[in-house]
Amino acid sequence: MDIISIFRDRANAMLRNIGINMEVEEAKENFGDFTLPCFSLAKEMKKNPALIAKDIAEKLKDEYFEKIEAVGPYVNFWIHTRKLAELTLQEILSGEIFKFQKREKVIVEHTSANPTGPLHVGRTRNSIIGDSLARVMRKYGYDVEVQYFVNDVGKQVATLLWGIKNIKIEEKDTRGDYRYVPYYQAAYRELEKNPKIEEEIQEIIWKYERGDEELRKMAEKYVGSVLKGIEESLKNINIHFDSFIWESSLVNRARDVADSLKDYLKEDDGAFYIDLKELGVEGKDRLYLFRRDGTTLYPLRDIAYHLLKGERARKNVDVLGEDHKLHFQAIKKIVEILNENIELDALFYSFVKLPEGKMSTRQGKVVYLDDLLKEAEARVNEIIKNREYEKEEMEKIRRAIAVGAIRFHILNVQEEKPMTFRWEDALNFEGESAPFIQYTHARAASILRKTNWNGEYSIDYISHPQEIKLLKLMAKYPSMVENAVRRLSPYIMARYAYTLASQFNQFYRDCPVLKADDNTRNTRLAIVKAFKKLIKDVLELLGIEAPEKM
Repeated sequence: MDIISIFRDRANAMLRNIGINMEVEEAKENFGDFTLPCFSLAKEMKKNPALIAKDIAEKLKDEYFEKIEAVGPYVNFWIHTRKLAELTLQEILSGEIFKFQKREKVIVEHTSANPTGPLHVGRTRNSIIGDSLARVMRKYGYDVEVQYFVNDVGKQVATLLWGIKNIKIEEKDTRGDYRYVPYYQAAYRELEKNPKIEEEIQEIIWKYERGDEELRKMAEKYVGSVLKGIEESLKNINIHFDSFIWESSLVNRARDVADSLKDYLKEDDGAFYIDLKELGVEGKDRLYLFRRDGTTLYPLRDIAYHLLKGERARKNVDVLGEDHKLHFQAIKKIVEILNENIELDALFYSFVKLPEGKMSTRQGKVVYLDDLLKEAEARVNEIIKNREYEKEEMEKIRRAIAVGAIRFHILNVQEEKPMTFRWEDALNFEGESAPFIQYTHARAASILRKTNWNGEYSIDYISHPQEIKLLKLMAKYPSMVENAVRRLSPYIMARYAYTLASQFNQFYRDCPVLKADDNTRNTRLAIVKAFKKLIKDVLELLGIEAPEKM
């Protein structure tokens, strides 16, 4: 149940009852909870908007509002505190606030990094955003399937296979992504020195696409091994996939798709493309689908992939770097031509850079996710090593805080904004960070452990401004989830988590719980319990654990 909407709908119903067909807006702080600007009514009524506001306010009265008043040309609505408290605490403590109506199936595709080496922090932004988006959409009622599109047909994998076939390297690591990335990097260095190697790599692409048995077995072994390493890295930060779709499995389907597009295909010296201007796509003239040697190009296989996804789910969401915007627009347009029932959306995010510049696997200029997690755990260990925990409990808390720090650091930057990755920001355990929010949850848990409260409370004892602020903020949970889904922005939930934790700490500072009189204590314990349930849920949507102790 969207608690705030209950009050908003009542306000709008009151206005309709007196002939005002407008809807209230969210008010600025200290000016109520909702407001109705009356400027647009002035011309219609031929009256000063301040007088209109005064007339409207005098006609409105409802048990769900403590006060409805005119302030200049605005009508401000103040939600009834105890009614809000009653609904909010009831919905959270019963768990009803976390239930949303069942919706259709949706496929969320994220990460899909080229399987040529370990995952670096730049790529991890895609993974964390995509995973959190899938979690929020699942909470909102969607039947979510999370996919990874394995690009095993392109030049990157062909370069890796060329390196393995032609370069001798002493293998030091046991995990595939670390063992084989040196071949990929060495192959690119050789390619830069000797451009003729390009022909050999193109031959690998040509043979691989046509099902060359030796190359397919190599890919299954080496690419599969790299992919397992990437999957292990992501599992360590609470990211999982439902299915992996290999690009090579779509080659024949891609050729069938090309037959369906024959009326749009144009030739350029043996290569084939689609004129995007004719389709109304701006910013890019041509989308090439075939090379001159007849091999398919990634855009054609990507179209085939999206059509395959459309057979499994009408609604699809891709998580993509901002440099893929034009490509996505072209693919979306073509997919709509072939299947108008598919709804294709994308969440675009900006790049992650190191202070010294952009990351690149082929150049070896990266911070790997595994190294980041190890460093995070080491720094957490320095903070908590002297605290009295059992060994197993210590390990769980250390991992939970480290993973939380990494995930929140990335989610707490708006997706479309670029971010520079800095160790000191990612592992900052004070202020706007996951450890701050996790500690706040642990504080609430600690308060509840210190009491034998039987669960009874009365809303008659709610009066402190910090109690009311916290309750109003908690009541916004359903609308926050809805906004994050509609705007495809898990950042909204990250900000909500931090705002909730900050407000709880202000409540904790100003409203004694255990030392209050019995009736006030019981009511505040209900607020603490409700907050604990809510913040744990919000952290789960961000893929972050909520320790009971810290």
